[in-house]
Amino acid sequence: MALTKGDVAPDFKLSSAAGETQGEFQLSSWRGKNVVVCFYALDFTPV
Repeated sequence: MALTKGDVAPDFKLSSAAGETQGEFQLSSWRGKNVVVCFYALDFTPV
């Protein structure tokens, strides 16, 4: 699914970790706020 500038991103939920804290991130919980989402496919994965 390709998005273009100005499109509303589809809602998604994924696991998250910040240091020792584990949790969950759901895009819809940030509705109305500016959000930057970055995906690093190879972070913390053995290559």
